[in-house]
Amino acid sequence: MYVIIGTIALCAGILQGVTGFGAGIVMMMVLPSLFPLNQAAGVSCAIAIVLSLSMFFRYRKYIELKKVVWPAILYVSVSSVSIIFSTMVNQAAMKKVFGVFLILLSAYYLFFNKNQEKKLGLLVSVIFIAVSGACDGLFGIGGPLMVLFFLGQTRSKEEYLGSIQAVFLVNLVYGTMMRMFNHILTLGHLPYIGIGMVCILGGMMVANKIVDRMDGEKIKKITYLVIGISGILNVI
Repeated sequence: MYVIIGTIALCAGILQGVTGFGAGIVMMMVLPSLFPLNQAAGVSCAIAIVLSLSMFFRYRKYIELKKVVWPAILYVSVSSVSIIFSTMVNQAAMKKVFGVFLILLSAYYLFFNKNQEKKLGLLVSVIFIAVSGACDGLFGIGGPLMVLFFLGQTRSKEEYLGSIQAVFLVNLVYGTMMRMFNHILTLGHLPYIGIGMVCILGGMMVANKIVDRMDGEKIKKITYLVIGISGILNVI
C-alpha cells in the first residue's frame, strides 16, 4: 500500500504542478480501491494539504482577497455538510455514484470544454462553487468547476494559481479536521498520509523542472481519458 500510495501521489503532484489542479482526481482513481470512499477522500485531501500550501506560498503575492473570501466560505460550508452526509450513506452506492461522476467529468473535459476562460455570472458562479464543495466533501474532488470559476475571475496565471490554491488550502485543512472529528480519518491513516505528502511534493518538484518541455494539453487529455475508464470500473 505504501508503494501504491506513494506512486499515485507522485503522479498527482506532477499533474497539479503542470496544470494547477488535478491531484485529487488522480489520487481518487486509486484510493477508493484501498479504503472506503469517505476515508479515501479524507486521505486524498490530507495528502494534498502540503501541495496546496506550497503553491499558495509561491503565488501568494498575486492574490486579491476579495476574489477569494466569499468563494472560500461557500465552498467550505457546502463541503462540510457533504462530509457529514458521507458518513450516513451506503458506501457501495456512493462508489457507483462516484463512478458516474468521473465518467461525466471525463466526457465534459474531453468533448465539451472548449472555452475555459469565460467569466461566469453570479448565479452560475454560486452553483459551480456549491457543486464543487459538495463533490469535494463526498469524493475528495472539487477542482474542475473551481478552475472554470477562477479562470474567468483572474487576470494572470499567477493570480489564478494563487487564488485557487488559497481556497483549496482553507478547505483541505478544515475538511481534514472535520473528517478527524467525525472519525473518518484516524491515527491509523497517518503513515499513508505521510508517505503521500512526501511523494506529492516530489511530484511537484519534478513538474517544476519539466513543465516547459511538456505538452500540457496532451497530458490533460490522457488524464481525462483515464478518469473515464476509472469511472466505468467504479460503476461496474
